[in-house]
Amino acid sequence: MDTIPPADSADPHLVHELASAHPDVVTAAAAGVARVAHGEGLGLVPLGLPLPKGKRDLLVPAERKEAVLLEIQGTLDRAQRRNDLLAQGRRALEGWSTSLHPAEDRTRVKAVRSDDLPWPGLPAPVRLQVSRVLDAMELADLDDDDLALRLEGDPALAAALEDALSRTAARLHRYAAEADGAAEGMADSWTFASLAERLSRAARNRHGVDELLERWDREFAVWRRERAEARGRAYVDRHFDLARYENLFPVARGLGRRLVLVVGPTNSGKTHHAIEALKGAYDGLYLAPLRLLALEVMERLNAEGTPASLLTGEEAIATPGARHTASTIEVMDPDRPVEVAVIDEIQMLADPDRGWAWTAALMGAPAETVYILGAPEARPLVERVAAHLGERLEVIELERKVPLTLIDRRLTWEEVAPGDALIAFSRREIHAVRDTLRAKGLSVAAVYGALAPEVRRREAARFLSGEADVVVATDAIGMGLNLPCRRVLFTALEKFDGNSVRPLTATEVKQIAGRAGRFGKFESGEFGVVGRGTPQALRSLLEKADGRLRPDAPLAVRPTRAMLARLAGHVGTEEAVLLLDCFADARTAGSPYRLGDLSGMRRLAAMLDERRLGLSAKLDLLLIPADLEDEAEARILAAIVGAVEAGDPSPLGRFVPARLDEMDGAALEGLSRACDLYYWAARKFPALFPEREAVRSRRAEVSRRLAELLATRGARSAG
Repeated sequence: MDTIPPADSADPHLVHELASAHPDVVTAAAAGVARVAHGEGLGLVPLGLPLPKGKRDLLVPAERKEAVLLEIQGTLDRAQRRNDLLAQGRRALEGWSTSLHPAEDRTRVKAVRSDDLPWPGLPAPVRLQVSRVLDAMELADLDDDDLALRLEGDPALAAALEDALSRTAARLHRYAAEADGAAEGMADSWTFASLAERLSRAARNRHGVDELLERWDREFAVWRRERAEARGRAYVDRHFDLARYENLFPVARGLGRRLVLVVGPTNSGKTHHAIEALKGAYDGLYLAPLRLLALEVMERLNAEGTPASLLTGEEAIATPGARHTASTIEVMDPDRPVEVAVIDEIQMLADPDRGWAWTAALMGAPAETVYILGAPEARPLVERVAAHLGERLEVIELERKVPLTLIDRRLTWEEVAPGDALIAFSRREIHAVRDTLRAKGLSVAAVYGALAPEVRRREAARFLSGEADVVVATDAIGMGLNLPCRRVLFTALEKFDGNSVRPLTATEVKQIAGRAGRFGKFESGEFGVVGRGTPQALRSLLEKADGRLRPDAPLAVRPTRAMLARLAGHVGTEEAVLLLDCFADARTAGSPYRLGDLSGMRRLAAMLDERRLGLSAKLDLLLIPADLEDEAEARILAAIVGAVEAGDPSPLGRFVPARLDEMDGAALEGLSRACDLYYWAARKFPALFPEREAVRSRRAEVSRRLAELLATRGARSAG
């Protein structure tokens, strides 16, 4: 027979769908011919079935046509039987819990069984459905009663529905237990009732148990996080109350402190005044803005007969019998009272990144007498703080010991002379200036933040001894580093502050320029510009008020490790990002405080939350003194975090190789920071970073090699 026509009632679109799915049937386009008639040359002939208009281009191999038509006819017959079965199912299963629906395969049906699960607190029962796919021929030739009994008694459907109801009930029971169990003793609305509406909405149009429970779990996770954040924020305002930040330092509040503000320009003797007060005290604490400055004060106290120890984030030096400590301000211990404490560079209250540490020191330095040293511009702000605290404030004003004048013209590089200090604001610029001056025949020392303290000290010593004609330094020179010079020359009048390039403030210019001249060595000091910038622009900066130090300027605060740990226990989470977010909107209105920028901590917290770390480790690592924006430091941090996560002891050699040959200055600077961070990690996780003592000698070797590079003419590569 030439063709076997399908049933007269067949839908042409159904015929096309079934025929197109046959592996021997192709379209004219797929066969590479423009018209159906052209297929004969390839042995292809028209299918010869009733097809929809515009879709009559199906071809089949001539020798396979009859077999293909038989197969299509059989499939079409089964499809028709399925359609008849679906119509029968609508009639026979009315009022039953099972219904029949089309399956994706045109020859199969899907039996669906439904049931409702009511639950206390849910606004409506949960509608659940289970299904199984059956071949239409399995149910053919059954009358209506037999079809209903067959599907209602299907054991697979019954078991699947029972399982779905059981799993759903178990999940709701767990949600209710977690929601209401955690609410004990908390008078808020974050109970199962507040979750139920969300679950009910999520259940709409989701009747498959797997899809439903997956969506519910996501919904519950979001609800639980929102609950933790809401409760955490309430806890922060109730128990920490950053609007009364000073009350978080009970030792300081109980001492009846006496505040002594010592203000004056650079080189007016403020540090000497404070050192004398420390030497006369039974015990004391010096809080420095820089690690190197803390080291200088420790050494000076020891040299003058007052034993003192050093404590910074990256280093600790214990001196036998010491009752005095020189430390960086960030590591102040607010719970160990002393007779005298010194807070240096109080104008750093205005620093957007580190100001929180000066706020904490000003509020919490645990001393009977607190000496506060800084620029005169900070006086109104400190007076306001003292009034807020209700603490006595004495003010000592000091004058410069030598005059300071502005050079009224821009100098050229040829006019730079021995005894000058040149100020640049990036490592790259420092080395560019250094190379320029070397080309003029001057020997140059370099002092900048990426150098280890030992290297900075050696470079400073080269300048002070005259071995180096001039020094090129960053603005750290304005923070009390011992670098007396004849003139201070600015190579730029703007700096990158971590977010953008901005002009220097009047306070910064005064602090830096004030390093010119030194009583007993240079009886007058001068400052000016070299290379670029103008004296007029420098004078304009000097005359512009520093708005960051206005009397009503807010004081930055941020949570401590202890606060985060207490908060975690209250809200029941180990998610570091969530803990920080609980502080994001902490109430400070009407107070002198504002929450500092937590974005850097939050980025680090997000990284830690991705690791398998316990809360204690996270909170320790959250305070690591590493700069995530620095690629090299970020790699070291990742290695430390990885070692803590794995619980794998890490020798120093994984971070700092024993051989330093052929390394340039940039590589050595990176190794110096690796030593610092390894030492920090060794203090926090001694079992995982066991070479705490070895790192001292390795750091000294790195510093020696870097100092050698900087002291040679071949040190261009140091940058």
